[in-house]
Amino acid sequence: MNRGLILGGGGVLGLAWEIGVLHGLASGGIDLLGVSEVIGTSAGAFAGSALLDQRGISWAYERQVSASVQEVPVASSLDVIETLTTILRRCSGNEHLAGRCIGEFALAASPIDIRLRLAVVRDRLDRDDWPSDRLTLTAIDVDSGELHLLTSDSGIDLVHAAAASGAAPGIWPVIVAGGKRWVDGGSVSVTNAKLARRFDRCIVISPRPGNLTGLTVQSEIDGCGKRDDAVLIVPDSLSEAAIGQNNFDPSRRRVAAEAGRQQGERFVREMPDAWRVC
Repeated sequence: MNRGLILGGGGVLGLAWEIGVLHGLASGGIDLLGVSEVIGTSAGAFAGSALLDQRGISWAYERQVSASVQEVPVASSLDVIETLTTILRRCSGNEHLAGRCIGEFALAASPIDIRLRLAVVRDRLDRDDWPSDRLTLTAIDVDSGELHLLTSDSGIDLVHAAAASGAAPGIWPVIVAGGKRWVDGGSVSVTNAKLARRFDRCIVISPRPGNLTGLTVQSEIDGCGKRDDAVLIVPDSLSEAAIGQNNFDPSRRRVAAEAGRQQGERFVREMPDAWRVC
């Protein structure tokens, strides 16, 4: 059976929470490494890489709770959120147009030096090579607005591919790699949950329950016909409180990761038997 794992975007704290959830699920006997593909969007790109790293998800979790990963404190301003929301609503029904318009905005509003951003990405990953050919990262081509699925065969090193997937418009710079300019793969859809159609069964883990357009992740899953075949995990009330209002605040990584681990451990009993290690 073709099984997959889809990991969504949600900033620095979304990443910490996702790694915590993955650690909690794996510790509870859920078979995450048996999937045929891990698809990561933005923060999920880093969580997916961590899961498939031979050092294991517990290694990645300890890095989050110890705050040993270099990060840059930033915030997604209300102006940025309002601009992106306006673009998405204006381009409703045309994802390529939305991607191009968001790309234009990102090109004009990147306050962080690209060298600093790449240094942060490299430190998060703690590697330059792809950990597995089962890892797929989403990124949007600025010029066409098209969502691309980057893999180890795309001719782009992991650092640039992950930076492309996480190039949050108005916060992080547009990434140039593989002859294209890239912006955050979650700009149009925070988790790209419609990719659940690629699998017979899948787990979708999203630090955000919905998109700026108001469309929920669950609605995306339902829309691609996978309502009964996909398990969706979004932050519960305790995790929401741990993440707080600014999901780019690195000072809260420990509490977000711990909340995610605890939620993952609780969620084990809700998982279908098909996902349990035999």
